[in-house]
Amino acid sequence: MIRLQMAVAVLFAALVLGGCSKDPGGVQPIPSDKEALQSAVTSIDSVADFSASDELTIDDNGMRSAEYDGLAKIDASDLASLSAVFADSVYPVRWGRHIFWHQVTRKYDIVISPGDSNALVTITKILPGEFWVGIGFKTADTVVIDTIIKKPFTEVVKRKVRFIRIARTGNPFRNWVPVAISMVLGKTRPDSLNHFSIASLEIERIGISDTTFTDPLQTWFRLGLFRGSIPRFRVGDSIRVRVTVTSSDDSAEISHLRFGIAGDGGERRRTVMHLISTSGGGGSFTRVYERIFVARLPRFLPIGVLAARFNAVVDVLSYGSIYVNDAPFTNEFWGAPYIVVR
Repeated sequence: MIRLQMAVAVLFAALVLGGCSKDPGGVQPIPSDKEALQSAVTSIDSVADFSASDELTIDDNGMRSAEYDGLAKIDASDLASLSAVFADSVYPVRWGRHIFWHQVTRKYDIVISPGDSNALVTITKILPGEFWVGIGFKTADTVVIDTIIKKPFTEVVKRKVRFIRIARTGNPFRNWVPVAISMVLGKTRPDSLNHFSIASLEIERIGISDTTFTDPLQTWFRLGLFRGSIPRFRVGDSIRVRVTVTSSDDSAEISHLRFGIAGDGGERRRTVMHLISTSGGGGSFTRVYERIFVARLPRFLPIGVLAARFNAVVDVLSYGSIYVNDAPFTNEFWGAPYIVVR
């Protein structure tokens, strides 16, 4: 009887194991170099963190004060109450982007050099959304919004990543490493609506270094601790950012500085850059805006993590985007990567 039970058990185990085995059905396909490169720009921290940061840096998640600093979720105190307005004069008191994240598309154009030793990946993101402007007035202790104007926009955001080949194994994921990234460039589409453009961006670690950039997609930052690598700032360092804008508009643009926003999207902040000089006239103006920020780490940083990756972004809007109700939202922004360490 015992022998019979053992035989049945062995037979049952054989059937179960046999049923669980799978015929591989042939050799699994080997990913191509292009598939490996596309995966790398979305998964390798030294690239993916900056790419995630650039799109979240410009997102206000709705209407905000001209300057704000807080968590991504809008607090009740930051949302102006809706009520009837009987004031003689109303004006924009809150504004900001609301990106339709479920409609965002990302494209990766990959070019491998003829010598097969290096590759260039151009990341293009299409960000649809609305720019919300809250019209109302302020009192000593509150903000009242009467009307919300929603202006649709499509933002095209680009950044480049350079790779080199380090091996020729059968696994393309082991054959390439990123060595440099460009600045990020964003513009509303169609570009013909813009009456201004950014001419240059200057970033100065006050008293230590000063660099001016004029072509964001041809400005490269090496990954790692090399000459020409991504700037590293200590917590508490003061950084001056200056942007030069050329414009045919008689009304000065509004320039915001956005910084210290990590790729996890947990925080948002925006400051207004000060207009420090204007020259030209007759439909040809040059304006310079400036603001200083202090390098900082996120409020919530995992234990043991001593550094974080960000983009310092100058975000320029036309005057009409905020202050003319029927004018379209027009915008251009440039962003440079930087790292903050304890």
